[in-house]
Amino acid sequence: MVLLEIRDLYVDFRTVDGLAKVIEDVSFDVKEGESLALVGESGCGKTTIIKAILKILPDYAIVKGSIRFRGIDLLKLKEEEFYKIKGKEFSYIPQEPLTALSPLYTIADHFIDLFVSSGRRKIGWFEYGSLRKKMASEILEKAAEYLRIVKIPDPDRVLNSYTIQLSGGMLQRCLIAMAIAKNPSLILADEPTTALDVITQKEILGLMRDLKERLRTTLIYITHNLGVAREIAERIIVMYAGRIVEIASSEDVLLNPLHPYTRGLIESIPKLTGGELKGIEGGVINYYDPPKGCRFHPRCPFAKEPCRKEAPKLVKVDHEHLVACHIIGERT
Repeated sequence: MVLLEIRDLYVDFRTVDGLAKVIEDVSFDVKEGESLALVGESGCGKTTIIKAILKILPDYAIVKGSIRFRGIDLLKLKEEEFYKIKGKEFSYIPQEPLTALSPLYTIADHFIDLFVSSGRRKIGWFEYGSLRKKMASEILEKAAEYLRIVKIPDPDRVLNSYTIQLSGGMLQRCLIAMAIAKNPSLILADEPTTALDVITQKEILGLMRDLKERLRTTLIYITHNLGVAREIAERIIVMYAGRIVEIASSEDVLLNPLHPYTRGLIESIPKLTGGELKGIEGGVINYYDPPKGCRFHPRCPFAKEPCRKEAPKLVKVDHEHLVACHIIGERT
């Protein structure tokens, strides 16, 4: 069953330098209960898609497309209706816990704010104070329970701590606890392990994978690291410069990459056996004046004339393996 359906999404940003065409013709489905990774270089539009789902982009930015959750187009909902769905169904795990959590409040305060304001677009001070007084003890009991679930050994101490008193890994566990405490249908995770050391990163990835299976929730995970994507996701969407270039199972993407950009990403991964890293020549495109045709063609060693003229469409090449490339089958 499809939980989330994105169709023909286009996102533009107006800046002092002009109009940046950041997302172009993005369409994909997310099945209920699956884990999906959005993979690509920094600046390819992964986080912009998450922001579009959460409706935290400027009103003008989404110029075309639909985002349907359980068949309801989120982009057409009034703000009050959307916040009710968002508060009940969605959870977001940001990239940097130190910027996501206020240093002025304890972890307990953050849990209380989460539950008191959840599902509301705005809340007055009087209503907030009244609800906080009424719900605080119940919330903190639940918070301690979820901190134990994410393997924090001393939840009472952590709840009474400020962010400066906790490590990055501990704070990330707190954010994950906050995300699952609402029992959401969909968790959106924006590179939540990027700022952590490799040991802590592995622990957090293992924790998220276990919790996803335990809670049977749906996960969209953003990363630039294909190794991380393989660890956490059943299916991978590879993005380049605001467009989807390949969609397949994690195994197919890693073992049978079809798009030249996906191949380049894999060849850029350091190997334990050593050897020369090939990498991908060139840099990210200019979104104010993107290249015509395939946006990857200026960096593609296989590019031909059709690649420079017409943007390729995603086509199915094998079961659920889709790729957007004019020259599939022609490369040597």
